[in-house]
Amino acid sequence: MNYFYQLLIGLLSGSFAAWLTTHLALRRFYNEKWWEKRASAFIEITDAIYQIKIEYEYYCDRREFYREPNAFPSFEKLDEERLAQMKGASSKAMGIVTKYSQVGPLLITKEVSKLLNDYLAELRKITNDVFFRDWDDEEAENYQLEITSKLLKDLVEVSRKELKSN
Repeated sequence: MNYFYQLLIGLLSGSFAAWLTTHLALRRFYNEKWWEKRASAFIEITDAIYQIKIEYEYYCDRREFYREPNAFPSFEKLDEERLAQMKGASSKAMGIVTKYSQVGPLLITKEVSKLLNDYLAELRKITNDVFFRDWDDEEAENYQLEITSKLLKDLVEVSRKELKSN
């Protein structure tokens, strides 16, 4: 009978240890996978914002180059094909930003989702002001570049904070 209790205690403690180890290993695995998905989402959003910023920078620089060519000796005017590629990349990037602004809280933080929603609202406001309030196109382009640059900076800060903590 004594051996039976020892065997029962050994089996129960071994089973509990195996269950606990498996539970902790699976929890760690799921946390790592979740972190990888979140990191991937942050990278995708950051790249999208960067693509949009490139387009705005190009148009602002091109406008300044036409105004004062000697001030921008390294400016390179894009041909139609490269311009179409840049516009396509920017359009795709805007789709990514819109997507994450809508479904972002599933993978990214509410803070980033709010940053994206505020950015898109500001872009809509700019478009409205240009078309219906006669806001100057140059000022609008400069402001678009400014808010896009700020969003990129804020996004990098939040990404660094969020991904470092996990």
